[in-house]
Amino acid sequence: MKSDLRKLLIAQLPADFADWLDFVAIGALLAFVWQEEPFVFAVLAVAIGLPYLLVGPVAGVLVDKVPIRRVLILSNLGRGVVTATLFFAPNWGVLILLVALRSTVDTFFTPAKQAAIQTLTTPDERTRANGFSHAINQTSKVAAPALGGGLLIWLAPHMIFLLNAGVSILAALLALRINHIARPPASEAAQSSMIGNIKAGFADIQRAPVLRAALWMMAAGYFAMFFYDTLIAPLTRDLGFTQTQLGFALAAIGAGGVLGSLYLALRKDAGRPFLWIASGLTVGACIIGYFGLAEILSFPLHITAYIGLCAVVGVASALSVVPFRTLIQNHSAADRIARITALSEAANTLALLTAPFIGAAIATLTSLGMSFVAGGCMMLAVAFYAWRMRNAG
Repeated sequence: MKSDLRKLLIAQLPADFADWLDFVAIGALLAFVWQEEPFVFAVLAVAIGLPYLLVGPVAGVLVDKVPIRRVLILSNLGRGVVTATLFFAPNWGVLILLVALRSTVDTFFTPAKQAAIQTLTTPDERTRANGFSHAINQTSKVAAPALGGGLLIWLAPHMIFLLNAGVSILAALLALRINHIARPPASEAAQSSMIGNIKAGFADIQRAPVLRAALWMMAAGYFAMFFYDTLIAPLTRDLGFTQTQLGFALAAIGAGGVLGSLYLALRKDAGRPFLWIASGLTVGACIIGYFGLAEILSFPLHITAYIGLCAVVGVASALSVVPFRTLIQNHSAADRIARITALSEAANTLALLTAPFIGAAIATLTSLGMSFVAGGCMMLAVAFYAWRMRNAG
């Protein structure tokens, strides 16, 4: 692995960790200290996701115009400063505004990271690099909230905010070790107005059939996943399992995501990305649909089988997500990669902000399991389209 790529992934570790370390602390502060109503938690979810939809495309254009290394440093530094201000939040309104501001700063990091991976690798190396990157991301999603929850035994939620600010600053310091990441000069179109640059990103997507297919399939896959993702806890309850067993199931999904990512990263040949996407989505869809049918038909499911299948879902998810990143990098111009990544993140966020409500409505009108069956069917449809494109990319 190249030296600068290794430095990038090392810097990503605390950066991704910072996304999740104070997640439990924010929930504890709102629920147990300030005793807020469920409405506040809904507003919190919107505050976390909406900047990726509204600000993300603009951030992507700006990232394409400035040195990648500078963005990696300043985005982590900015996130650390904003996170530290959470310590002083007097009420939930201010807290949520600061969380939204932090998400706004964070919209710059992922496009810069994807641009850096594209620049520091050849097409044959990108699945490996994205596999390691996704493994770091999935590990952070499991370990950081667990550590944050454990720290609440000794620290008040406000103190965890300061600790997490230090983690982001550490990420900025580690990014300083990365050498200058050279990119080709921006094209004439990339130097036009902000709206023109965003339109140019859409035009690039429309002109590239593989890129267009990858972005739409990725968004559709996330939409299908969010149909049921927020309902895993009540499904676990209705299948007759306990809160502790829910924790094991969620940990198994995260661990499976790490294993699937590392599997792709360590393979010598991970070509034909659409084939991996089709395979991952098909396996995941079958298991998710099976969970839904188990709830609808009330047939027994042993806890060992449930946790094991959750782990397989995590593996399947990684096998489908990592190749999408590779496809985007392989089919985006070097001076447009950040804005295209940002547009992809915006589409995924739109799925996050809409699909859970549709899934919840289906569960209310029919049964909880039907949301899982519907999500599984949508995943199968995306898998079929990916299978048809298995020789592309």
